[in-house]
Amino acid sequence: MANKIIFNSRDELLSIDLSRVVYFIADGNYTRVILDNKVVCTIGFNLSKMETTLSEYYKSHSGPSFVRTGKSHIINLDRVLQVNIAKTRIVMVGSGENVFTVEASRDAVKKLKELMHKTK
Repeated sequence: MANKIIFNSRDELLSIDLSRVVYFIADGNYTRVILDNKVVCTIGFNLSKMETTLSEYYKSHSGPSFVRTGKSHIINLDRVLQVNIAKTRIVMVGSGENVFTVEASRDAVKKLKELMHKTK
């Protein structure tokens, strides 16, 4: 069963399958959602609200694990292929041959590596 989450605003409704999300990225007062097929959607609230929304969603649903990596990204742990502390980047896989690279602070990348090592 798909892990769909609905984002509803005055002018728009957006239904997203969370298993297809590679990462969320801050864009001022908005959040961009990057899907595994490279489709980008924009949601009308900031990354902190997105983090809260995901947390609330997972109180009553199961699905992919998301973690905040620094000020500007929330990533899908199920999509992580490589965590490189020296290059301060996270490489993730999408559908087909799609590969995504996210730059993060050294501290954020180091914490992610430790988290992933503990959970696997």
